[in-house]
Amino acid sequence: MDDSRGDEQEFWLASLEDLDEELAAGDLDPEDHQALSRSYTRKAADALRGDRGEPEQPDGRRRGKLVAAVIGLVAVGIVAGIFLGRAVGSRHSGDTITGNDAVTSVPGLLRNAEESAAAGDLGEAIAIYDRVLERSPSNPNALAYKGWLLVLEGQEAEAADVLADAVVAAPGYSDARAFRAIVLYRTGDCSGAAGELGAFDATDPPEFISQLVENQGLRTNIALCQIASLAGEQFETLADLGLAADDAVAAARALWDPKSPSLGDPALALRVYQVVLVDHPRHAGALTFSGVMLAQTGLDDQVAEGARRINQAVEAAPNHPEARLWRAWLSIGLGQTDQARADLDHLDSLNPPDEIARLSADLRSRLS
Repeated sequence: MDDSRGDEQEFWLASLEDLDEELAAGDLDPEDHQALSRSYTRKAADALRGDRGEPEQPDGRRRGKLVAAVIGLVAVGIVAGIFLGRAVGSRHSGDTITGNDAVTSVPGLLRNAEESAAAGDLGEAIAIYDRVLERSPSNPNALAYKGWLLVLEGQEAEAADVLADAVVAAPGYSDARAFRAIVLYRTGDCSGAAGELGAFDATDPPEFISQLVENQGLRTNIALCQIASLAGEQFETLADLGLAADDAVAAARALWDPKSPSLGDPALALRVYQVVLVDHPRHAGALTFSGVMLAQTGLDDQVAEGARRINQAVEAAPNHPEARLWRAWLSIGLGQTDQARADLDHLDSLNPPDEIARLSADLRSRLS
């Protein structure tokens, strides 16, 4: 057993002893004692097996309330509308046993901090988190959300330190990882932000947090930042870029849009696609868009290579909407109308997004 697992197991075993003391002192109801004892025993067993306990999931109503509240709060800086994750109140390594006092217990204080933040009183919420941290210096909830509120208050340097402590306290806590990725991106540490985003993905975050990250374009922004910072250097693999394949492709799409080929940075985009294909030779997105880029040069050998890549993309992912769309586009240009019609028919069966459906309709009109 490594030191961190041993420490975690010792924490939960000590917590069980504290529960017994609280019950004897009359500070804990027998029902609560029984429920918490089962929970802490399970967590101690998980630590013994090497499993890290994760923050408990809130019920749907409370989660929705928190998300709505913070979406209203986060209207600052480069990244707007980022999320407030799980509801707080579950116990983590570093918490103290707190009894049932809703005003002075750690869970009670955390709830009060939530309410203050939701009401827009960020200073009061930060002060409450400080009270929590006086009692439980490694409480990951308090560290993560104090750090995030400091970001909203414009105190990014202090926030960076607090969030660094949060990820040390709970390396698998999705919220802390995501907040730190945002801060590092905002302060220009592209590599650090990319690393934190990778760590966030490794926590297997809840769907609603992942969806909010996607909706805000954080992945693409961090990838673009990382690519731009390395544009003057040689990079040959995704490891050199520090990016996942899908994030690199999304950034390359932002660098060059095949619908507006005269704009953007096609040379840099092609370099990124080439790097993706080194590690993932059958990546449908990289094959499709690098193929379109090559085909648009109009040079015979490049057009042939572009066609090969687009065909390969369809073979690798027959239901990839954009691969089908752009193969239909290429087929029309080459006079292969039957192939174009077949691809558009298949594309329509996939119920594609509105923009792709619109482009499909435009191509189909050229077949009439």
